[in-house]
Amino acid sequence: MFSKERIKTVEFSSIHRSALANFCAECATHNYSNNKDLDAIRLDWCLSEGGQFFLTYYDQKIISISGCHPLPQAGNDCYRVLFRGATLPEYQNLFNIMSKTHMSSIPFFDHLPLQLQWAISKGYKSAVVTTNWSNPDGIESMSRSHKVFHLLEKQGIVTCLHRKINIFNTDQSVWKINCNNYFKARTEYGERNGLC
Repeated sequence: MFSKERIKTVEFSSIHRSALANFCAECATHNYSNNKDLDAIRLDWCLSEGGQFFLTYYDQKIISISGCHPLPQAGNDCYRVLFRGATLPEYQNLFNIMSKTHMSSIPFFDHLPLQLQWAISKGYKSAVVTTNWSNPDGIESMSRSHKVFHLLEKQGIVTCLHRKINIFNTDQSVWKINCNNYFKARTEYGERNGLC
């Protein structure tokens, strides 16, 4: 049985580099190509751009990560959140609670509030998530994420800013987080399931 008390989310710092490398190595065994090593997650680039990664530990093991960074390609005040988000398969839906608002995702429930605070502290007004518009590598989780954000749009949690835009040589959709609706859905989910 998993315990919320054994879970902790922290900002990346150099003391976490080795544990993060171990997480990436485990991602490689699951064919998570965007998370297979520190270069693939673009750790150093993200940090150099004024971004940050957030890491969720279960006891001493990193089980989930995602990053955030400025994204001027989507708009002058846009800050990309949930960048390179990944959770090891055995820790997905950790508490076995389904959620139509995507709150069973560790990055969406635990990382996003911290990333929104980070973006605000850097002076950004809009937090956006990108999903791949197409999936030429056939990575199931990428297709699933894109579909999820269409469902979140119908609930008002996100708004699509760009249906198809080329960012970093990849066609992507850009979704703006509607913060009030997100926090309302998060609070309801957390209170209903004893997670807040």
